[in-house]
Amino acid sequence: MRNFYAHKRGFTLVELMVVIAIISILASFTAPSFEKHIAKANLVEVQLLASTITSNVDEYILTQSTFPTANEFKQLLPTNSDTITHINSIAATKVDNKQGSVTLTMNDSIGIDSGQYLKYSRNTLGLWTCSTTLSLQIAPENCTIAATEDGDTP
Repeated sequence: MRNFYAHKRGFTLVELMVVIAIISILASFTAPSFEKHIAKANLVEVQLLASTITSNVDEYILTQSTFPTANEFKQLLPTNSDTITHINSIAATKVDNKQGSVTLTMNDSIGIDSGQYLKYSRNTLGLWTCSTTLSLQIAPENCTIAATEDGDTP
């Protein structure tokens, strides 16, 4: 006599639930890493925009012999950049004829909180330095981490 129940194939509901639980645990470990990579990709675009802006400022200083004022700076900004969607504001501060800074304040996007910035400062020798309020994990390598208002680094 044949046994009708002997050779059933397939997975039970419990086995499927265990597999789904394992996959969701693994996904929860990879999500922060994925978010960090997206934030770094957004920052690369912002850095390229900053590089273009600082080059435009250097060219302006070479031709006009002075750091641009706020109104003159607005004319130096690229007009056809998709990166501006990650930027809340771009501002220039003139210190003297050769010195000043350009600050790019970012929007709230994946991995980056609103209000964080990249600040590029130009010294009298024409060298640009970068400071930022971004966390150490996503901050560009050439930027120093700026202290926050309470004196701590982010």
